[in-house]
Amino acid sequence: MSSLAPSFDPITAISYIGRTVLVELCWDDDNEMLWRCYHVIGVVLPVPGVFEDGYFLTVPFGGSDDFPVEIYFDSINTIRAIRDRSAASKVLGSLPLPHLIQSQVGPKEGERRHA
Repeated sequence: MSSLAPSFDPITAISYIGRTVLVELCWDDDNEMLWRCYHVIGVVLPVPGVFEDGYFLTVPFGGSDDFPVEIYFDSINTIRAIRDRSAASKVLGSLPLPHLIQSQVGPKEGERRHA
């Protein structure tokens, strides 16, 4: 994980409850980073000597999971709260996609792509 990863004190972690966030996830054994959008519905805070790893309870944005997804603090490289619902699609749309996916994704009806 990157040394620039955010640290979550209780006040900061709790402030994300009820918000939609864009999260960059990474793991120690994997060099690939993933961007995901979630609704934060809860927080489990670390307790020294009892439970060392804190995490967010989340629901994927636009997903239909039956149970919350745990996003552990130590796997978060970047987290941004989203105020405007269209902001997530703007950011995710600007990320580089693999060549095969780009060739399959075309503009929607009425949508223009800029060079």
